[in-house]
Amino acid sequence: MDSRGPLALALILWFHCYGALSCPVRCTCHFGIQSIEAVCPDAALSRYPSDGLPGNTTSLTIQFTNLSSVSAQDLGATPLLQELHLPGNTLSSLPEDLLSALYYLHTIDLTGNQLKELPARVFYHAPLLNLVLKDNRLTSVDVDWLPTNSNLTWLDLSGNKLRKIPSALLQRLSHLETLHLSQNLLEALPAESLHSLYALERLYLDENKLHFLDAKAFSHNTNLTHLFLQRNKLQSLPATVFHGLDRLQYLDLSENQLTFLIPGTLGLGISWVELTFNPWHCDAKIEYLWKRLNNMAVKSEVKCASPEPLKNKALAALTRKELGLAD
Repeated sequence: MDSRGPLALALILWFHCYGALSCPVRCTCHFGIQSIEAVCPDAALSRYPSDGLPGNTTSLTIQFTNLSSVSAQDLGATPLLQELHLPGNTLSSLPEDLLSALYYLHTIDLTGNQLKELPARVFYHAPLLNLVLKDNRLTSVDVDWLPTNSNLTWLDLSGNKLRKIPSALLQRLSHLETLHLSQNLLEALPAESLHSLYALERLYLDENKLHFLDAKAFSHNTNLTHLFLQRNKLQSLPATVFHGLDRLQYLDLSENQLTFLIPGTLGLGISWVELTFNPWHCDAKIEYLWKRLNNMAVKSEVKCASPEPLKNKALAALTRKELGLAD
């Protein structure tokens, strides 16, 4: 007897029991051996696609539709879900128990919705590793969004309306490796805001309104490899603000209001520093940066904004005499 017969019958029965070969209207389903991915990109979709969604779906994407609500009951029909992607919809709120039946969910992406505030414990129940809330309308962050023992490694809050660093929530995220806070309204970075983030490797603070950094702002983030501070309003930097960041590879300080750097600011280990589009004033006070540009590979073309005779000239190409330095 052909051994493939019983196997085929078993597969048919298995798929029949779980409805694994079905797929909702307006969606496309991809069936793998250990995974089922459903993708629903139809703009005409306005309700959660419950009908026909395989019960053992592991990845669900509903994107750029008119979906305005989703419930715990909706998601409970797919208890094996590992990834939930809901970008570009019209969600304005989420229920507190949204993820209560999803014991395997490690990623949720809510980019580009209309979320203004979220209830406490909204992300409490699933073992999340990646949480993306980019491009919403959030003005604050609740400390109880996540449990105290959260294993989150990726948090994206960029493109919102946050005016303060969500310090209380961050204290719960000792495993966090990547934090996106770009394109918010942050004005200050208090000394202890990031002290609990010992595992942090990538920090995005670009396109905010930061005008000052505390000297100890990053003192506990010794695993940082990439730090993005471009497009802020920084006029000066404490001499020791980047000290101790021995793993830092890339630092972006472009498009700020820096006119010079205090000696020792950049340390020795940073392999790439972006310094363009600052109003550098090329006189004797810029000697440290001038030497740094000539002696080490900063990989950034710094041009003078003033004084007028040196305007738009490359700092690295200037002579000691032009900078008013003694021979």
